[in-house]
Amino acid sequence: TYQSEQRELEVVVASTPQSVFQYALFGSESLDISGNAISDSYDSSQGAYNPASPGQNGDIGTNATTAGAVTVSGTIAVNGQVAVGAGGDPSTVVDTSGGSYLITGNPPMAAQSTNLGIPAVSIPAGLDCSASLSVGGSQTNTLPASTPASCNASNECCFASVGVSGGGTLTASGPVTVYVTGPFSGTGNTVIGVPSDPTQFLMILTSSQPATLEGDLTGSTEFYGGLYTPTGTISITGSAEVFGSVIAEQVDISGNAKVHYDEAMTSVGPTGSSVVDIQQWREVK
Repeated sequence: TYQSEQRELEVVVASTPQSVFQYALFGSESLDISGNAISDSYDSSQGAYNPASPGQNGDIGTNATTAGAVTVSGTIAVNGQVAVGAGGDPSTVVDTSGGSYLITGNPPMAAQSTNLGIPAVSIPAGLDCSASLSVGGSQTNTLPASTPASCNASNECCFASVGVSGGGTLTASGPVTVYVTGPFSGTGNTVIGVPSDPTQFLMILTSSQPATLEGDLTGSTEFYGGLYTPTGTISITGSAEVFGSVIAEQVDISGNAKVHYDEAMTSVGPTGSSVVDIQQWREVK
């Protein structure tokens, strides 16, 4: 019905599930950014990240609509947009009183039309998650070959905890999904993921106890992939650098940390929200 006119329509629509990896950084409940943090974007399917010409799709966001759910302190640069929960007022949800910022999106801040889906995750049946994985001392661990007892034929691996430090490298020989039931950390001069193709390395933190799920990417750690925890907190500090996407219940980023959103991540990972497109329609009467 529009004004005094009324029509009856038959519409065919298609619902396409979306990957959770729609943002550079996303804290469904809160997002805290401080220091000199930077977000921008690139597309790994088109080549490596080029710092001389960063993309402008380094969006960050939250599903929250409460005042101060996103806090900005220090001096940050978002090469993209800041999104808040559907129906929220960005001017109150985003608290910039503690610092300064550069946000290149147009508009710089906006409410989502539909909140990003944050699906629960479960560990595939048959995976043994009892072992812990620790990589350090300039070691290189390539999944799944380095830990066959913790991985299945679908290149899904599971560990009680994962820690990479002291020059260690944790990578993969092909697409791999790593489930972690406890803490995850990457510290020091380390590399985690697949530098040539971040879409091949997904790390999913499954614990329901957010206090034990703080993933710290500190020092000069480089993370290449998707990092997802629906009920946990992920902290990115120091000079850590992420190439991919970080989605959590709470995200804290500080220091000189940088997040380069890989736009190719939208084709992988758990799915939550759906995009509905009209395929065809006709007027019935």
